[in-house]
Amino acid sequence: MTRMLRQATLALLATAALAMAPAVAQEPQRVLAIVTSTETQVQGMAFVLLNAMRAQGATVEVMLCGPAADLARRDPPGPAATPLRPMNATPAQMLAGMVRAGVRTEVCALYLPNAGVGPEALIEGVRPAQPPEMARRLIDRATTVLPF
Repeated sequence: MTRMLRQATLALLATAALAMAPAVAQEPQRVLAIVTSTETQVQGMAFVLLNAMRAQGATVEVMLCGPAADLARRDPPGPAATPLRPMNATPAQMLAGMVRAGVRTEVCALYLPNAGVGPEALIEGVRPAQPPEMARRLIDRATTVLPF
């Protein structure tokens, strides 16, 4: 009797595992990184990790806020122009590569008016975030939010 109970339990567990597997396999992980740090190494590491996540199949999005949004400018000021080793690329160059690869990238809604510039100051492919839409993406249970 215990052998039959054990087999039934194993069969039930196997069936449950198979039923859950397709749901996990169908939807790639979604990561939304919020970059606010002015520290170039933190910015660079954020982009290195996000690119690694993309390479592993995750859908990656970036929102830049405060001085970190300077990375998205056509002519980034100050520390955004400092190359990091071993990549020999600046955080701004790393971000631009991600944008060219199709990573959805936005600056926070407060950045442009407080920086005294318009959307034309941003590199192609970067746009100002829309707070209601960003809020929806932030609270979506399928999204992992990573602050940098």
